Amino acid sequence: MLFIESRILEYQLDVAARLRLLEELQRQGLTPLIRSTRLNCYEQVLMNTGHARAMERSLLADGEDESLPVPGDLFCFEDYVFALIFDGTEEVSGEMRVAIIYEARTREPLHKLDSFCRTISDAVLSLQEQTGAERPVTALALTGWRQQATATGPTAFTRYVARQDVDARYTMMRRETAAERTRAAELLEDADVRQFLQHTHQAHAEGCAAKLLPGERLATTGLSVDQLMGAGLLRPEVLVTCRQTGHSLFRLPTPDALAVVTVSHAACAECGAAVADEKIEETLAPTPLAAALLENGAWLVNRLHSILRELGLPESEIALDAPAGDGEATMMANVCGEPFLFVLRDGPLSPAFARRAIDSAVETQALHLTVIATGQIQNEGRARLLEFARRRARGGNEVEIIIIEDMSAAFAMLRDAFERVSRRVLADQLSVLDAALGLNVSRLIINRAQLLQQTDRQSFADLPEAPLPPSQQAEQRDVALASSAGGDSIQS
Repeated sequence: MLFIESRILEYQLDVAARLRLLEELQRQGLTPLIRSTRLNCYEQVLMNTGHARAMERSLLADGEDESLPVPGDLFCFEDYVFALIFDGTEEVSGEMRVAIIYEARTREPLHKLDSFCRTISDAVLSLQEQTGAERPVTALALTGWRQQATATGPTAFTRYVARQDVDARYTMMRRETAAERTRAAELLEDADVRQFLQHTHQAHAEGCAAKLLPGERLATTGLSVDQLMGAGLLRPEVLVTCRQTGHSLFRLPTPDALAVVTVSHAACAECGAAVADEKIEETLAPTPLAAALLENGAWLVNRLHSILRELGLPESEIALDAPAGDGEATMMANVCGEPFLFVLRDGPLSPAFARRAIDSAVETQALHLTVIATGQIQNEGRARLLEFARRRARGGNEVEIIIIEDMSAAFAMLRDAFERVSRRVLADQLSVLDAALGLNVSRLIINRAQLLQQTDRQSFADLPEAPLPPSQQAEQRDVALASSAGGDSIQS
């Protein structure tokens, strides 16, 4: 999936200045794709006589082709593309827009975008000085780059973030990104694992022993108790109970701790018998991590946060709200300038829950409402959400409704939703360049990214195996000679 981030500068350049800027950027090693393509076309038309730039000036002077007045250009790099777009409409005047279209693997895209903005400002300032413009005034005008905002996207996301306590937000972010919570939440995707842990917690609270022993597996999932222990969801215990009354006497973490108690000749407070003669069982108990994740559906928040990060969203574009304490939670993500509101519940999608999700969508003005419920999707609850979407569509304010009832399918469903938004935003922001290039620019960039990723994967798969060290090569030769000798003796 591709992401886009834009900056706008209130500064206008005429056609001649635009061409000079593109030439200056090319001198600095930034090759403009559209202009280079057109110059190459002119060279072929002129039989490579070296008059391509004269042809360009001649066509611009005629002014008959609407695609010629330099609407902008593209600058391609390995895993990102810069777009420079000049104002060419009558509705808005005097703007330059710069965007970076990047992948999830691109490092520091915002830093690259800001650096590109400074490069453009310096190039324009240098060109304006050559024409005699006053330096202080021009320099001040070229420092006003601002982030581009869509109709409701960043505003809704910013408002959602602003109402949160800063310290609480960063505390939640640090907690949800902890490696042990992420691994445990992934296992808790399985409903049988959650049910087993809940039963274990109830058995622990009642002083009973869990039925499964280390090494055994959950029947439906294939996960072993050892795996749950390795993820920090279970811990072993030694339970000592009175044989006469059945009361729980001790919960000890290891058999060694039990040995310390028995050596001390401790006696049962119920019947007076020695502790060593009482009923001793090895049990399983949920860890504090399991209790924290199962409480109020916290695992659901953690798992969704991990999925959003896997899809390439930066931490700054994800906002967590404080849990309500009733098993429900809300999150918001900013995807290419459009807000996605997530309303989560570790339980059924009831009509009442659907009503609360709708209220949250109206309050935040989210363009995309994603409802995640781990229980039954009740028909009345689904109908309320769909009716809300129809009412908004009739009013001219469409909202997308996504209902996820299985967290194992959340990654694919959200990836597809983000892809649709990414393609639409790219087409909207880059369509002004289509006529100049004679191609669909957004489709060109999307297909470029896909093909380059496939090429990278194939190149990695085709890499030759690393040679073995000389000692291992000699060892392999000895083994081969020994095998050959043994084979000859068997044949004889």
